[in-house]
Amino acid sequence: MKIAYLSISDPLNKKAWSGNVYHIAKALQDYGHEVDFFGPIHLPSLLDKFLRGFAKFNRVIFKREYLAKCNLMLSWYAGKHFTKQLKDKNYDCICVPSESSAIAFIKTKTPIFFITDTTFKLITHYYNEFKKIPFISKLEGNIIERKTLRKSNSVIYTSIWAAESAVNDYNVPSEHILITPTGANIDKIPDQSFIYKKLENKELTLLFLATEWDRKGGDIAFETLKFLQYSHGIKAKLIICGCEPPAQYKSPLMEVIPFLNKNKREEAEKLNELLCKAHFLILPTRADCSLIAACEANAFGVPAITTETGGVPEIVKDGINGYCLPYSANGNTYAALIAELYIDQPKYIDLIVSSRQRFEQYLNWNKWAEGFGELFEKNTELSIPFDNTYQKVV
Repeated sequence: MKIAYLSISDPLNKKAWSGNVYHIAKALQDYGHEVDFFGPIHLPSLLDKFLRGFAKFNRVIFKREYLAKCNLMLSWYAGKHFTKQLKDKNYDCICVPSESSAIAFIKTKTPIFFITDTTFKLITHYYNEFKKIPFISKLEGNIIERKTLRKSNSVIYTSIWAAESAVNDYNVPSEHILITPTGANIDKIPDQSFIYKKLENKELTLLFLATEWDRKGGDIAFETLKFLQYSHGIKAKLIICGCEPPAQYKSPLMEVIPFLNKNKREEAEKLNELLCKAHFLILPTRADCSLIAACEANAFGVPAITTETGGVPEIVKDGINGYCLPYSANGNTYAALIAELYIDQPKYIDLIVSSRQRFEQYLNWNKWAEGFGELFEKNTELSIPFDNTYQKVV
């Protein structure tokens, strides 16, 4: 299959959409598809300065964050740019990861597959930072989202939570919507024998893998560490990777690694080392459309202890590859569950094995690419089977 892969940002940047933009493209290539990249887009100087200036104006005068990356002028320019680039070129389909602005105004007869984990309306009522955007951003964002969803032949979401918003908020026909989880954004899948290496680590090790302390529930992870030590008498360690906690969160039982760049081989290997020795991924997230870190942890047989919110329950299944605790759960609740699982070694080892199995069966990019090929073949019929890879939204 010949695929045009469109992205306003750099499609080969491993940090875009938490690495999904890069890994979707790589998965399609590894599966044997021919993928041509279109992007990034460089705005004309005047338009770029205007958008930056308008964003600063809103920030200074109205104390609001204007979404410069999701506005009608940028979307119109992107549509014009990609329409021109695709003219007289033959592709079986167009794939667009996450950026609705890329295709809202595109003119093409080639089937479009839009891949994302949320809708604009859903995320603006869910993430705190989006709740503060000005009215103009909400208006533009919803116009772009609606045009993109109507223009797409199929929309692939990572969760029922997101797909239901498309049906209810944008009136997208359910037969045009598919659901499948993303994969683990790691370049080298560890051998299955690596999942047992953590058993050599005699100090219970929790890994908090996140770029945002507050949104990912860093305070609850810190509480969990204290309750494990003082209430359960378990010597534990909390490794924080990807962010730096506020000054009040200090403990000799914590190790802080503020940032690791997956684009650098030595830093990617450091992350793999952390995943090899961690017993649990702990992410008491307050808001998440998906949970890519759980996919990555499961590749190493690391169970994820997280929150029942957003699209997270589509990734983490209780008793299989971790547990989703109620949103109201505090550090004591997290600590009690972790202690129970860790002390019962046979049960914990079973959880290690089933976490890796869930990764191998569902949470990897090979499986995603396989499902995509099946989706393309059936797209013209709009008849999608009910199975564990793709589900029709009812």
